[in-house]
Amino acid sequence: MAENQDSSVSSRITLFNQQAEQHKNWMMINPFAHYNVSEMPKRTFAEDEYGRAPTGSLSEQRSLQASVRALEEILQLCDMIQKSGRDDPIDGRKVLAFGQLFETYNDISDKLLATLLGARKYGFIDFSGETLFQGRDDTEPVRLLRPFEELQTEIIAKVAGLRCDFTEKPEESTLLRED
Repeated sequence: MAENQDSSVSSRITLFNQQAEQHKNWMMINPFAHYNVSEMPKRTFAEDEYGRAPTGSLSEQRSLQASVRALEEILQLCDMIQKSGRDDPIDGRKVLAFGQLFETYNDISDKLLATLLGARKYGFIDFSGETLFQGRDDTEPVRLLRPFEELQTEIIAKVAGLRCDFTEKPEESTLLRED
């Protein structure tokens, strides 16, 4: 009986020491745990970790969820260009004037410009210039770079990949579905 208690106490001491070591390591990198910044050790990151939330953290999960929402808005934008746009006589891809897109999309979301920039970054759409302004660029064409079905498949695959990374139950999808 005494030997059983010793092993129980020993395992608790070991667990406590492990947790104390983890806390000590965390406090070394916690910027709010030091009175003076010069006391804080310089953190080093692998290139692929730099600027990213720690793996498995709530920050990483929120980042993944935000990426899913952004991709869903991009899909909605591409769908709007597909449905409301006209065929470009040069390459046959769908094109919609920014002014018309602004008027229609503003009823859905106030993040049109951010969504346009994100869609261009992923290579889904294109427009000339760095950014578009209401009024000045109303006639500027915004065009899909590939057929909508291809874009839709790629975006849905990206969203599914991000959802696989979630550690908690994923939110219900609001992706466009063909009925």
